[in-house]
Amino acid sequence: MALRRVRGSRLRGDVGEESVPLDVCRNPAENLREILQNVAKQQGIPNVHKLAHLANFVKLLCHVGVAEDRLGFTYEEIIICLRLALLNEAKEVRTAGLRALRYLITDGSALEKLLLLQVDFLIARCIDIQQRNEMERTQALRLAHKMVTVDARLFPASVANSLIAVGNDGLQHQDNMARACTAIICELSLKNPAVVAQRGGHTTVLKNVTDCQLSCINEALITTILHLLNHPHTRQYIRSDVGLEQILAPYTDFHYKHTPDTAEGPLQEDREARFTASKMSIVASFRSWSGIINLCKTGSSGLRSLIGLFCIPNMDVQKAFLEVLFEVFLLAPPSATADLNDALKSIDPSRFQDNWRLSHGFVAAEAKSLLPLRSTSRLNLMNNYLAFMLSAFIKSGLLESLVEVITSSTDVISMQATILVGELLHMANTLLPHSHSHHLHCLPSLMNMAASFDGSSEKRLRASAAVNNLKRFHEWKKRGVRPSSLYLDHILRITEESHCCRDQLSRSNREISIFKDNDDTLMSVMRDSHVLSHKENLDWNWHLIRTILKWPNISLHGSKDDHIHKFVQRLLSFYKPSSALYGSLKLEHPKAKQLTVVGCELMEFLLASEEDGQMYLEDLVSDIVLCHFSCDALRAGLILQRSRLLTTLSQKYFLLLGTLSAHPHGIKVLEKCSVFQCLLRLCSVRNPEQLLKLTISTLDYSRDGLARILLSKILTTASDTCRLYATKHLRVMLRAGVEFFSSWGIELLVTQLHDRSRAVSMEALDILDEACEDKTNLHALTEIRPALTHLGDKGMLLLLRFASIPKGFSFLSERGYIQKQLEEWQKEYNLTYVDMIEGQLNEALTTYHQPIRGDDSVHRSRLHRPSVYLPVHLYGQLVQQKTGCQLLEIQDVVPNLSNMVRYPVLEHWEGIKQLKASLWALGHIGSSNWGVKLLQEDGLIPDLVSLAHHCEVLSVRGTCLYALGLISKTWQGCDTLKQHGWDAVRHSLNTLWPVLPEELEPPTKPCSQLSSVSERLHSTASTSHDSNSTQTSLSLQDDGRQDGRVLENGGGVDESRVQTAKSSKRFAGDGPQLAVGGGQIKMRSHSLNTDGRSSGVSSPSSSLSKDILPSLNSVPVSTGTSTQPAQTTHSLLSPPSIHKSRFVSMDSTGSDRTLPRRTQSFKSPSVSALSRSEDRTLAYSGSRGAKPSTTLKSSSSHGSCTSPRDAQGYATLRRLQQLRIQPSLSCSKVLVSPATDILFADVITMNTGRLDSRQTSQRFLKALSFASLDKEKLLSPINQSTLQRSSSVRSIVSKATFSSSHDYIGLALPVNISNMFQIKESPYFQRASSPAEELPAGLTPGDSDDVTGLQEHQENNCLYCSSLSVLELHCQSSSQDRAEVPPQSEKSVPPFRSQLEVTVPAGLSGVSGCSDIVSQGSVGSTGSAELVLEVKFIPEDAPDGRVPLRKEVLRLVVNLSSSVGTKNQENSLLKMKEKFPHAFDDICLYSEVSNLLAHCKFRLPARRFIQELFQDVSFTPMYEVAERILSLYVQKTSAPHSDPNSA
Repeated sequence: MALRRVRGSRLRGDVGEESVPLDVCRNPAENLREILQNVAKQQGIPNVHKLAHLANFVKLLCHVGVAEDRLGFTYEEIIICLRLALLNEAKEVRTAGLRALRYLITDGSALEKLLLLQVDFLIARCIDIQQRNEMERTQALRLAHKMVTVDARLFPASVANSLIAVGNDGLQHQDNMARACTAIICELSLKNPAVVAQRGGHTTVLKNVTDCQLSCINEALITTILHLLNHPHTRQYIRSDVGLEQILAPYTDFHYKHTPDTAEGPLQEDREARFTASKMSIVASFRSWSGIINLCKTGSSGLRSLIGLFCIPNMDVQKAFLEVLFEVFLLAPPSATADLNDALKSIDPSRFQDNWRLSHGFVAAEAKSLLPLRSTSRLNLMNNYLAFMLSAFIKSGLLESLVEVITSSTDVISMQATILVGELLHMANTLLPHSHSHHLHCLPSLMNMAASFDGSSEKRLRASAAVNNLKRFHEWKKRGVRPSSLYLDHILRITEESHCCRDQLSRSNREISIFKDNDDTLMSVMRDSHVLSHKENLDWNWHLIRTILKWPNISLHGSKDDHIHKFVQRLLSFYKPSSALYGSLKLEHPKAKQLTVVGCELMEFLLASEEDGQMYLEDLVSDIVLCHFSCDALRAGLILQRSRLLTTLSQKYFLLLGTLSAHPHGIKVLEKCSVFQCLLRLCSVRNPEQLLKLTISTLDYSRDGLARILLSKILTTASDTCRLYATKHLRVMLRAGVEFFSSWGIELLVTQLHDRSRAVSMEALDILDEACEDKTNLHALTEIRPALTHLGDKGMLLLLRFASIPKGFSFLSERGYIQKQLEEWQKEYNLTYVDMIEGQLNEALTTYHQPIRGDDSVHRSRLHRPSVYLPVHLYGQLVQQKTGCQLLEIQDVVPNLSNMVRYPVLEHWEGIKQLKASLWALGHIGSSNWGVKLLQEDGLIPDLVSLAHHCEVLSVRGTCLYALGLISKTWQGCDTLKQHGWDAVRHSLNTLWPVLPEELEPPTKPCSQLSSVSERLHSTASTSHDSNSTQTSLSLQDDGRQDGRVLENGGGVDESRVQTAKSSKRFAGDGPQLAVGGGQIKMRSHSLNTDGRSSGVSSPSSSLSKDILPSLNSVPVSTGTSTQPAQTTHSLLSPPSIHKSRFVSMDSTGSDRTLPRRTQSFKSPSVSALSRSEDRTLAYSGSRGAKPSTTLKSSSSHGSCTSPRDAQGYATLRRLQQLRIQPSLSCSKVLVSPATDILFADVITMNTGRLDSRQTSQRFLKALSFASLDKEKLLSPINQSTLQRSSSVRSIVSKATFSSSHDYIGLALPVNISNMFQIKESPYFQRASSPAEELPAGLTPGDSDDVTGLQEHQENNCLYCSSLSVLELHCQSSSQDRAEVPPQSEKSVPPFRSQLEVTVPAGLSGVSGCSDIVSQGSVGSTGSAELVLEVKFIPEDAPDGRVPLRKEVLRLVVNLSSSVGTKNQENSLLKMKEKFPHAFDDICLYSEVSNLLAHCKFRLPARRFIQELFQDVSFTPMYEVAERILSLYVQKTSAPHSDPNSA
């Protein structure tokens, strides 16, 4: 303790001080007067006493505060006295003085007074001088940091210049304070960027970026620059196309030298260091929106410069930049090898990691890394970020440049580039919309190189090898992630939920040969396995042993062959713990995994043998219990000693027991051998952590029994670490898909919410949050109704999930929780939500990691990409059902948020945060069908798109990207964004790779929008045949794509919006086109080939022809001429429906045919299909007074062969036919919605053939529009007899059942990614570029005042004159307060004069440095030195000699700011000081020089030289001013006592 106290005192700077008592009960003013008197005395007070008094000053401030009325002194008086400590010759006293000033400055007023007295000159002096005074400089930097904290707007330029000088040159001069100075500059740049920019501090920051190889520091430095580039007000301080691009110089400049004096020898080592630092800064830049947009902006793009490096044959640069790309895209870099297998092994996510060991995270950590979330709707923001990045890089030509590297670089670099191409193609196929990625997989340049013989053979061979490697990489990716340990594989196999992992360790056709099922073959295999003949167990052929155990039709049951029993006995003797054969092997043994797999298969073999096998199982299990779990074994600590358990195969016995627990017969064996009882006893044993981990991780919990009881006991009674691990294992079972987890697992998790350990309860809360993505688990949790409010904000967010289902919404509404939360979110939580999300993104994308309680350490594995799952938002939960959406509409939430979006306040960060909060809220509202409709009614989506393209605050563009991604989670949202130039990813999270585009995917389930069913129910067609062509008519509607409504307009068609197709030749030649309002929308064709005698009509999901068009029996269509169909179509259409609902009617004449029944399964073309197609044209035709019609004509076929597109259409039709056979619902209740009643009534009406009724059709369309949103009621049970009325209704209910607003991944990008890279250029701010420009007008570096020889000397920039001004004010106030004033006080301080004609007060001794009289130091000199100036000899002690001397000193000091001729200037100044030493003992001259240092840029060596040049200045007059102020205080306090005596 004594040593700690001494060390603490040294840190405070009061070394060796004598204890001076401080009476805190005494008047604070008296205590302070005593302290200041002892500090302000120049002589007579030892330094140790001054240290003690300065320490007492800090104690006094901590006790009474810093208020002037309590201290009895003004800030000016205190600072005038305290600054004298900074002039002391002892560094300890200076250190204590700096500390005292830091405690004094608590607000802006105190800081203003400190700067008014020019104390900042002395602080800069302490920072500049380096003479083994680390503690003094540390306190000076802490004081500078305090200034930034108190009021950065007042930060002095003198200290800023000093910090910048140390930050620039400190590392080269081995200055330990260089990093600290740079850190203060960065913080100052965030709060007052102008003062840093005026001094060139941002160049210092960028210079240190490429000079720092520590990732956390490098990231902090570059983030400072990125922060300034984010806002338009601060963007002017960074040079466009120059500032941020400096970090690219080590890559783009092949002759780059960080410093000019870098020698050629260590140049390569220095280059590697610069590569490392530059890589860190580039990666950090691409992790921020301002960095991405500035590096990818159109024009002189820094990204294009980097990608262009691949075209230059420099292997070092190519290798270094490949590492950058792997880091940017969060990919694990492969090892430096030319072999593909080795490269894939090095990046395999299933590769064993240290955190998966039994002593660390074990199976829970492995499963969390490898098993994906079972939810298909949870938005991962990292996917949006990576998709945006990938699109920008691909647009800049990354893939083409990588192909050049593959074909022209070395084998190792070529392999790394191949791996990178494969990873990027996989990422593009998964994350990019089809419009961004449809051309990527061709890789034309690589294929051309591999197939062309025009170029060099070497390039052709490399390209061919790359194509083969990409094919193997594709197969490796398609295989999926496999478990690394046998424990996780065991869990996946017994749950039968993993599609790509559960067969990893099962036998394959290549491994196990197929033998004939006869006894001779079996005996031959047994002999070859050497089990019956060899005693060396490890020499057995374990591959054949597995084959025997999997042999068909072999069992111990009823077998009379002794060889089989002997074979099993020999195996059991090997696996028995008592034999110490299997259990004593090390985990690293080459055959360890194979032996354990055979042991598990032996358990299954014995289980299949029923009674005979059960006898062997009981023998083995009893031996395991005896050796491992008996009381004697536990007490003696035999095999289960901790060291052996962690290093040997003895831990695998739990895996054998777990295999038994997965079978009913095995459970009986375990119960008979008292295994569960022994495991229950383990919970009470001290330190059984490893044993319980193995127990938890191997048992099967899919059945209700003792295993669940054991798990429940461990969760509640074990130690903290065991309870935490058991809770984490519940997540493993959740992701593995253990059966009926919602019925028992949710209850266990709810119990853990009340655990005494905070880490356990928070882990359970996080698992519940993940589990509730599944509606089944959410319903189960709602039934329990747990208490969650004690868990803070995360508990509140989980409770908000209840609002997404009707039952939970009712539960919360009855208690008034919904209304209360709406008020809280509008007031506070919307802003808190922004901080929450940005904090999670920062933790995922930066090196910062928030420590997690309960974990030993926080790691980020480079083999696994971090995830940021979007937290729950109140608005996002409410819009999931109709009642909540109506509540938001009543509260006017969307209009209020839209006002913030349309009229943002971007001048301050509070307004920007409010805008981001509004964007997140609107994004969550648009994440459902109901919410999209609200946004469309308000017309807000175009504003969001415009903000994403043009907002001047670049981080807001990123928030818009995330918000628009939320809107793209629904089908309606995707189509709406498509209209505004944004394309969305149209597949779900559980879609297996490779992902097919939506229009190419087989419709394995009904599509997610009910409104499209109206297309089928309103489809009418008739065919006609003539000699030249055949026209087919069909009416299609897609009203759900817009707002789900069809507006009425008298049932007529606006002829101005309908155009007639004049020429059938145009249709046949150019393909069908959809012409609306004069515009044409092209549509992709999936139609069948037809000849001149037949024609067909097709859609992207089906094809029609004369042969495969059966009739729709349930919806008969009238026959005859074209008049009736045309009238029917006319009655169904209205002008708004043409624009919004996109009706397409097709009419034909002269046909007696009826439509086929399969017509109801047609799917209308999507907007994306319409816009991309170039094969057919669909044109509206109609004129005033004529019946509107639409004609579609297919081109003639020129061949009889079926094209691949037609084959795909046939396959799609077959799948649709199979699909509609599946029953929809089989419940007994009827629809309760009025809209659905109308729906069924209209369907019945349509069955009677009355399609010409306008009222009926309009009611039906409105019903469909309502039903497309009201999915909750459509999901209600329906009477089976009602369903049989119409197959069309059956189709409606089927689509409603499978519909979901969260089918898509929630990711959208602009079709033209360059729209987000537009930045309005702001001119670079103007600042002085040379010392001469900062001098007053009319003066040059050589000019000065003829009277004083000084250039800028004024009252407010001189250490001495500023204190005289304060003294004058105090003397005047003192004369007004007292009736009688001594005569000398009245004439002591005359009025201040602008120039240096200041009369010294009569009461002060010594000579002022401001006078032209010789300074105090020259009074005792006897000799008379002469100054040679302009060939004229002037004696120094003459009054006229000081002025030219000052001019010459200032001229030389100004010349030191230049790097040219610095040595000559220093020599001249040294000669002057040697010849005229007392000329440098001048306070005003030193103040003038300090002012130059504050406003001009000097390098660190020059600053130190100047400070040491004036280190001997005598500051005696400043001491006398302080003493005079203290004497005035004494006179002021003694005056009230003298007045009564005089009376």
